[in-house]
Amino acid sequence: MKFLDITDTLFNGVQASSHIEFDHEKIFYCEDDISGLKSIIAIHSSKSGPAIGGCRFRQYQTYEEGLTDVLRLSRGMTEKNNAADIPFGGGKAIIFSDKPKSTELLVAFASFLNQLEGIYYSAEDMGISLEDIQLVGKHTPYVFDNVDPGSYTAKGIFYSIQAALKFYLQKDIKDSIISLQGAGSVGSELAKLLGDMGATIYVQDIDQVKLQQLSTENIHIVEDALTQECDLLSPCAVGGIFTESSIQNLGCKIIAGGANNQLLNPTIDSHLHKKGIRYIPDVLINSGGVIGLTKDILKRNDLQIEDDLKLIGKRALDSMSFAKANNMSVLEAIDGLLICLLYTS
Repeated sequence: MKFLDITDTLFNGVQASSHIEFDHEKIFYCEDDISGLKSIIAIHSSKSGPAIGGCRFRQYQTYEEGLTDVLRLSRGMTEKNNAADIPFGGGKAIIFSDKPKSTELLVAFASFLNQLEGIYYSAEDMGISLEDIQLVGKHTPYVFDNVDPGSYTAKGIFYSIQAALKFYLQKDIKDSIISLQGAGSVGSELAKLLGDMGATIYVQDIDQVKLQQLSTENIHIVEDALTQECDLLSPCAVGGIFTESSIQNLGCKIIAGGANNQLLNPTIDSHLHKKGIRYIPDVLINSGGVIGLTKDILKRNDLQIEDDLKLIGKRALDSMSFAKANNMSVLEAIDGLLICLLYTS
């Protein structure tokens, strides 16, 4: 097994510390020929405590594409954990899906975590299930494998959507049309929560099995959630979906979802604002998962967790109010606070 600190070295033609997304503490790479594991772990910040974040198993076209993703995601975890007010820093892991996911590969990933000796704790994420992390947890103590964070993430987003609809459109959920991109652990739970409240839901996902598992009668399947006419669009799949071209045909008035790094670049926010589309940043509203993951270690009971999830919606509402009063976007409103939290915590 190859284990490398690649923070300040040229690796696969890229020097991590010179990358445009780099403002991190450490970047590590692990490769195991026997299992086929190729993995990067990025530690963005450990100022507040050990770095925590999910592990993503997905296809990347190049090594640099994977590095870019893990750098952006790990920074987002620092912001998210600060927003959730939990005593942990931010990190992220990715596994290149060049080889099929297997027991051997997951055990090799556990060995990677052991090499880091507790500076990073991993949880599930895209392509990695709770069962996968529980298997990893049999070979390392450095995982959060107690709960599926998807339902907690969805609940925090639910409260934020409720606040956004009321604030911007003076609508209740039951009178609203919501378009959802992604029917994974977050998207499917969010669809259920919104559907149970009477909303009309449109859902897009490439996985037909996931779509078939959505049973609420007011949920409808569509081919393109982004262009669907709706009150609110909730992206809950991959990031980088909002580009200068893709936002031209949006059918929504508000964007509020769980996908990380939804904007291809920060300038897209100003374009959305000029179009009159209110974008609620993911780092503000998708921190429910880390609240759920850390509830046992922080000894938080179910009532306290529910209050914490409701606070996500309240913080979102406060940010919307501040943004409106100062004629700015919500992202602009929270940027100063996030920078303060990142560098003074």
